[in-house]
Amino acid sequence: MTENIPAGSALSGAGDNPLRAAGADPWLVLLVDDEPAIHEITKLVLANACVAGRPVALHSAYSGEEARVFMRLHPDTALVLLDVVMETDDAGLALVRYIRDQLSNPDVQIVLRTGQPGMAPEREVILQFDINGYFLKTEITAQKLYSITISSLRAFQFIKSLRGAEQGTVSEPAPAVRDYRRQLIENDFARAIDNNELYLQAQPEVLLASDTVVGMEIIPSWKTGHGVLGLSQIAGIVRDPELRLRFDGWLLRHACAWGQSWQSLRSPPLRVSVPVMTEHVWDCRLLSLVELRVAESGLRHGTLDLEVPETMLLQTHQDTRDALAFLQSLGVSATLVDFGSGLISLPLLQRLLPDRVKIHRSFVRNVSSDRERSAVARSIIALAHTLGLSVVADGIATESDLQFFKWEGCDLGQGDLLVRSMAVADVAHAYSAEKPATH
Repeated sequence: MTENIPAGSALSGAGDNPLRAAGADPWLVLLVDDEPAIHEITKLVLANACVAGRPVALHSAYSGEEARVFMRLHPDTALVLLDVVMETDDAGLALVRYIRDQLSNPDVQIVLRTGQPGMAPEREVILQFDINGYFLKTEITAQKLYSITISSLRAFQFIKSLRGAEQGTVSEPAPAVRDYRRQLIENDFARAIDNNELYLQAQPEVLLASDTVVGMEIIPSWKTGHGVLGLSQIAGIVRDPELRLRFDGWLLRHACAWGQSWQSLRSPPLRVSVPVMTEHVWDCRLLSLVELRVAESGLRHGTLDLEVPETMLLQTHQDTRDALAFLQSLGVSATLVDFGSGLISLPLLQRLLPDRVKIHRSFVRNVSSDRERSAVARSIIALAHTLGLSVVADGIATESDLQFFKWEGCDLGQGDLLVRSMAVADVAHAYSAEKPATH
C-alpha cells in the first residue's frame, strides 16, 4: 500500500488541504485492526483527507472489544474500516452485527479489509452481513484506500441528507448524550475500584543476557457487561482526573503489596512495573501517593517502577525533571513506554533521563525481517545505551526477533514467546529464586 499516493495525502508531502473549512467538524473514521503497521500507514494516507470542507479524524481500535466501546461513545461515526480476524476469527463480523443490531446504527459505513479471505469469503459475507464494502488487504494501494474512504464518507453524507429534519434533531444533543454515557461508564469504573473488581495480571520481564525473569509488569483490566477492557481502553474512556488518580492509588497499593510478598523470591527482588493514568508525572498528589505506598510496603530501593507514556515525560513542564529526581530519591524508577511512536526531543530526553525506555510494539514485531523496523530498533537501543538507560523490547513473538534483540544488546524483553503472563497470585508459585525463563 505504498504506490499511487493521492495528492494531498501525508505521503505526497502536501500541506494542509486548502478546501478544508476553518473550524469544520471532522468526519469520525474508526480503523479496527490488530496490526500496528496498518494503523501507521492508514494515518499517513488519510492525514489530509477532506470531504465537503470537513477533515477526517482517524481513530484506532486494536480489537473488536475496543471498537465496541468507541462505537457506543461515538454513534456519529461515519466510517469503520474493519479487519475480520483479530482476538477471535470472527471478531470483525461480530462487531458488524453489534453495530447494526444492538446499537441500531444503520447509517455508519462499514468496509471490511481482510488479510485472510478464507475466514470470511466475500460472497457469504456480503449476503449475510450489512456491510458497505469488502476488500483484500493485498489489493488495497494507498490510492485505493484514499478512494474508498472518500466515497464512503460521501455515501454517509448522502444518507444523512435524506433523513432531512430527522438528522438535525438527532445531531443536536449528541455531545450531551456522549457525556451522559461517559459519566455512566465512569460511575461503573469507580464502583469497580471500590469493590476491588479490577483484574490484575503479571507480565514477566526477562533479562535477555541470561534468560532470567527479573521483573513483573502489572497489567490491569476491567470486566464489564460489554467485555474485558484493557488499560488503553479504560484511559480512552475515563477522563475525570480525580478518578484517574483514584485508580493510580488503588493500583499502586496492590502492586506494592504484591511486590512486598515477592521480595523473598530472589535478590535483588523482582522489579514491579506499574502503569499510571494521572496526566502529569509531576502532579504532587501522584508523587504523594507513590511516597505513601512505598513507605507502607517497605519495598527495597529499585523495586517499584512507574510506566509513564512518552508524551507525559517529554512535556516541557519545568517540574517534570524535579518529579523524576524525587521518585529516584524514593528508590522508584521511571520507564518511558511506547518509545519511538511519537516525535522525540533528544535534548529533552537527555535532560530528563528516565531509567528505562520500552520500545513500541510496532518496532518489535517482525523486526528481524523488516529493514525499517530493525533500523529504528537498533537506533533506539544505541541511543538509550549512550545515555545510560536500559531498554525493554515489548511484544517479542518469534525466535528470530528474539535473536535480533539479543544480538543488538537489548537489556530486557517481554512477550509470550519468553514467558506467558499470569495472575499475580501465581507469581510466587511459578518462580523460585533462580528459575530461568523458558521459550
